[in-house]
Amino acid sequence: MSHPPFKLEGLDHVVLLVRDMAEAQRFYEQVLGCTVDRSLAEYGMLQLRAGASLIDLVDIGSREGEWARPEPEGGRNMDHVCIATGPCEEQAMRAHLVHHGVAIVEEGIRYGANGDGMSFYICDPSGNQIELKSPIPN
Repeated sequence: MSHPPFKLEGLDHVVLLVRDMAEAQRFYEQVLGCTVDRSLAEYGMLQLRAGASLIDLVDIGSREGEWARPEPEGGRNMDHVCIATGPCEEQAMRAHLVHHGVAIVEEGIRYGANGDGMSFYICDPSGNQIELKSPIPN
């Protein structure tokens, strides 16, 4: 049995698709107690601090957030789940995924609850997008 070359540390962030950013922001701030971590207006995105994690909201009703709009209306309201991992060498991560027949859909340095990190986007067998995010080595 092959073991991953990393240690799971928890959920880094979840990306939720919303239709009214102002309404969603009020809910997450006033009802749940989230605070704004940063705004990425060019993507129609607001990143909210939720304890040690982030909840990213993407306004799919806006021109900037249309990149995340599902093809069939009402098709989904979540883009992906990000799982934080411990430190992992890029090549070890690639080899592990190849060993299991898992394709890397997208990769790159992304910002999350723990700052910038190396991200690998993959899909589970049902097509759900998962981001595996490890810290950048010092």
